[in-house]
Amino acid sequence: MNEVKLHVENIEAFMKRTKEMARKLDRGERRRNKAHLSFENMESLLRVLTPNRWVLLRTLRGSGATSIRALAKALERDYRGVHADAMALIEAGLIDRDESGSISVPWSRITAEMALDIAA
Repeated sequence: MNEVKLHVENIEAFMKRTKEMARKLDRGERRRNKAHLSFENMESLLRVLTPNRWVLLRTLRGSGATSIRALAKALERDYRGVHADAMALIEAGLIDRDESGSISVPWSRITAEMALDIAA
């Protein structure tokens, strides 16, 4: 299973996790970790993962690599809206785009983790 973990965390927590990863690399620990994407607050996470974008991710994961135009047709949505959503998800790291322009979801699982005192 290829998983990405979404975090809502402040900059201090992000830096602590990053420094620990760097220490492990310095010690020669090359174990592959799960991918992580961090958001500074819940609002920014929800701006990226809107309901339409969540449906887009599920549909794209089910269909495999495809063009944005074909995805828009499968979703029965306007091309421009799907294109904007796909670009936002590419920028966030939730969708990959290959050299031919096809997009795909490299994750079979997306989990989210947040503390209420940070997410508030």
